[in-house]
Amino acid sequence: MSVTDLTPPAVFSGILGTERVIPGGPAASAWLRDFSWYSPVLENALADTTVDAVLRPETVDQLRACVAAAAGLRIPVTLRGAGTGNYGQSLPLQCGVVIDVRDVAGVLDVTPGRIAVLPGTVMKDAETAARATGQELAVMPSTYRISTASGFVSGGSGGIGGAAHGDLWDDNVLAVELLTVEESPRTVRLEGDDVRPVLHTYGTIGVLTRIEFRLVPARDYTPVVVAFPDLLALAGFAHDLVSGDLHVRLCSVHEAAGAAMLTPITAFYSPGEDVALLWADTAQLPELEAAATAAGGRTIAWTVKPHISQFPFSHSILWSRKAAPASSWLQCEYASDRAEFLGQVAALRTAYPGVFLQHIEVITSAGRTRPMGITPLVGLPDHEQALEELIGFCRGLGMTVLNPHSYVVEEGGFVGDTAQVVALKTTCDPHGLLNPGKLGDSFFTSRGLTPPSARAAAR
Repeated sequence: MSVTDLTPPAVFSGILGTERVIPGGPAASAWLRDFSWYSPVLENALADTTVDAVLRPETVDQLRACVAAAAGLRIPVTLRGAGTGNYGQSLPLQCGVVIDVRDVAGVLDVTPGRIAVLPGTVMKDAETAARATGQELAVMPSTYRISTASGFVSGGSGGIGGAAHGDLWDDNVLAVELLTVEESPRTVRLEGDDVRPVLHTYGTIGVLTRIEFRLVPARDYTPVVVAFPDLLALAGFAHDLVSGDLHVRLCSVHEAAGAAMLTPITAFYSPGEDVALLWADTAQLPELEAAATAAGGRTIAWTVKPHISQFPFSHSILWSRKAAPASSWLQCEYASDRAEFLGQVAALRTAYPGVFLQHIEVITSAGRTRPMGITPLVGLPDHEQALEELIGFCRGLGMTVLNPHSYVVEEGGFVGDTAQVVALKTTCDPHGLLNPGKLGDSFFTSRGLTPPSARAAAR
């Protein structure tokens, strides 16, 4: 066998056929982009991403063969779904192969309270299959129309449904099966809390082949806009709504200046009005309208073509970048306590008017209300220094800041039990080939486990 036969494109062409192996270079450029351009820092940091080849398996057996070959060659492997991530989750830091799993797709099984899917299954297809049985996904990404199951689990955190059922860590991923990255890959099944090291760790732990999501009884939903003349009144209403008895699948609060950037729906409300986008239980609309009116707001029917899912969560950053191309963003978590939360909203509005455009996704998690900020930053001078000052201000208010300007998992604040992560990573990726560099600080300072806990303590 010649040296040429051992190059990654040649090796993997023997497994998949040449039409399913895209060699590195211009042909592979589409697989080296995601939405990390939301951040000017990441846009620069990931500008020179390269790859030897992109692989497009169609079955779990082909995926297994690709993993085995990569392990034998000791080349880095990065798994990729639809590429909707914002932090460079699926962009390799080292040359190697990117495996596009979108064709390894399909619903495997739907039972009461559970749906099992292959890794490349589009979340909308999972939702459709669940609804055919009178159920729905407890939580799904706002990009559910294109996002894949494995991409959501590996690179996401929550989304639509979070107002009622929390995020991925709230027992909404019931089980996974993954391949180890070895010359003879093994299948490892994880259930319950053992799934946690796989959640939002950017595919660094193992190669997902099966995901089982939690289902809940299906409801009929109606999109509604609620407009208020005052941000604090709106924030209080949203907190009360998610904390109360009315059911909403989405509660997305937008300060007036940010709401003005959501151009397809600005005809719904007047300039200067703060708004919440709600996906509400249709049967409870009269009670919802009464609650909004009592709190000082007004409800508006959704009458435009764009779906409500095109505006909450990180979609707001897309709209703000369109309106203000030099803008940036920040992710943060406000206090669960209502009074403290409203105090933080007021302090930020006073300190950063017209700059920190508050956008808050209100979810419920672990029995408490959690306001999550996904905030456009407009006109922030000297970006990196000003960003650090802003982060310091937020932390001084008692907020948790999740840095969206880093491709490192730890910086996003999602590393949980580090010992559990290390143990599973060691078992499933003994050669350290999966998306190397993404776990951060030389993979927890040579397994000392200090950086994540130290950062958590500092915050």
